[in-house]
Amino acid sequence: MGEKRKVAVAMSGGVDSSLSALLLKKEGYEVLGVSFLLFDGQEKALWHAKGIAENLEIPHTIIDLRETFKKEIIVAFLQGYSQGKTPNPCALCNRIIKFGIVAEFVKRDFGAEFYATGHYVRKGEYKGYLLFRVSKNLAKDQSYFLALVKGEVIEHLLFPVGEFESKEEVKKLAEKNGLKGFQKSESQDVCFFMGKTLKEFLKEHLGEKEGEIIYQGKVVGRHRGIHFYTIGQRKGLNLPLGKPVYVIKLEAETNRVYLGEEKELEKKEFYLEDINFQLPFAFWERPLAQIRYRTEKIQVKDIVREGEAWKVILERSAKRITPGQVCAFYESDFLLGGGIIKD
Repeated sequence: MGEKRKVAVAMSGGVDSSLSALLLKKEGYEVLGVSFLLFDGQEKALWHAKGIAENLEIPHTIIDLRETFKKEIIVAFLQGYSQGKTPNPCALCNRIIKFGIVAEFVKRDFGAEFYATGHYVRKGEYKGYLLFRVSKNLAKDQSYFLALVKGEVIEHLLFPVGEFESKEEVKKLAEKNGLKGFQKSESQDVCFFMGKTLKEFLKEHLGEKEGEIIYQGKVVGRHRGIHFYTIGQRKGLNLPLGKPVYVIKLEAETNRVYLGEEKELEKKEFYLEDINFQLPFAFWERPLAQIRYRTEKIQVKDIVREGEAWKVILERSAKRITPGQVCAFYESDFLLGGGIIKD
């Protein structure tokens, strides 16, 4: 018999990554678990992961990445909000930490040929190895959050739970195989909030900075910080203007929040920075753009490089194009790459 192929599984202590490790072991891989400490207070989850690895009889390693995570993700997140942007820390973490530093670490230090996670996404061949959306349960699809991951790592990635129809199916199979003790609660919040709301987290780290709210050229109110607002926001404005109004612009230089009508949120053009091509741009044919998670994809008319940025021109208008958010590109269900919306 030949030597088993080695795979490192990113284990968070949750059911998705735990079942991924189990399934890969059953398939005959030599499996090792790896967890990463990203911030204080995360230790309990990692002990869950360690216990599950012991139960599966696979080696387990914890990597301390708190310093890097703070600098590259948390500080960047806070800087983005202070500049009037709405950053996506999960997409950045996937590129820099999970599929960057950790993927390189397990390849270099453990000699792992493959790296697996519990993401709901699939891998296939389309002019090369690409990620593509889960077809059976699009509500669970996580491909959008992987749009910034470098294309060269995709060939070595595995996503064992990407083929399952539902989370319930994953849980049942885990329980059937005796997997217990995993983190059962699923939070939709950013992991490093540690139970705080977005507003609470921003207030704790950025404080308050009062400024003007502008509508039709006039000051109509005061705000406590542009970081508490996002493009397209309607709720929580608490301004009796007699009709629905929306946040259409956040201006860090003047510390102003600008309001307008819903139609003013519609744009056909925007700029991307930090663009990432998982499929080389020369092979793109008819890309679709997704400007926020779970929003409708829109046909792209053209993408043009202008200096360091890329100008995206859509076939029709989109609402709430928000600086700091990720724009992911697809052809059919295949992910082509993505970038960060600049303005």
